[in-house]
Amino acid sequence: MNLLTPPRLDKTAVKNSFNRYASEYDHTAILQAEVQSRLLERLDYIKLQPKTIVDLGCGPGQAIKPLLKRYKKSTVIGFDMAHAMLREAKKKYGLFDRKCLINADMDQLPLADDSVDLIFSSLAMQWSNDLLETFKGFKRVGREGGLLMFTTFGVNTLHELRESWQMVDDRPRVHHFIDMHDVGDMMLAAGLSQPVLDMDRITLEYDHFRDLLKDLKAIGATNAEKNRSRGLLTARRLKKLEDAYRNIAFKNGRYLATYEVVFGHAWF
Repeated sequence: MNLLTPPRLDKTAVKNSFNRYASEYDHTAILQAEVQSRLLERLDYIKLQPKTIVDLGCGPGQAIKPLLKRYKKSTVIGFDMAHAMLREAKKKYGLFDRKCLINADMDQLPLADDSVDLIFSSLAMQWSNDLLETFKGFKRVGREGGLLMFTTFGVNTLHELRESWQMVDDRPRVHHFIDMHDVGDMMLAAGLSQPVLDMDRITLEYDHFRDLLKDLKAIGATNAEKNRSRGLLTARRLKKLEDAYRNIAFKNGRYLATYEVVFGHAWF
């Protein structure tokens, strides 16, 4: 961790949020399931026979079985910082499935050097406190010729909510996401080879504003900035926030929420 750049995220808050909603995640994380499916499809175009796979930020384990089915001789290690997510993942798999579940943080991977052939990570890396150092950790544990394949949220994700909050107060209320070009620069700086990045925009629609906020809570994606506001959202402030949002992103009777999804891969 760069001591000149103090940790921006409250990792305890992140873990508590994901632990709290782990049992609901499979039923509410529709966007996450779609993005993960698209990321798995991209493996169709890459020739790789990994022996050891890390599913980083595995959540309740939706990707483990597809990875085991695709790579029949591989072992999949599921990492997640939220222990309740791993309990949910464990329920899905049999005793003899080739998988291992580890409660750990991506910022400090407890893996040996040159021990992993594929790191697969879908919508988890936005929870890193130092993405450059995280990429360096990937480089350290990755075997030569191995692959990093990931998605994360780009800088314009939930811009409607961010802009709406700015009309209510000046405290950070929405997670700060990193620009795709900065992600690419960090990959190069970490020594990853031939990085490729592209981006999709996905827009979700809601009949009611409270459903949008409920969705964010149910997938654990609440704001975890260290200097976030800790006050309760009163009915008055909620109404003010909804009015602001309605002026920004309300079309054809529905509230819109934009997600900028960054897809990336590179070689170790």
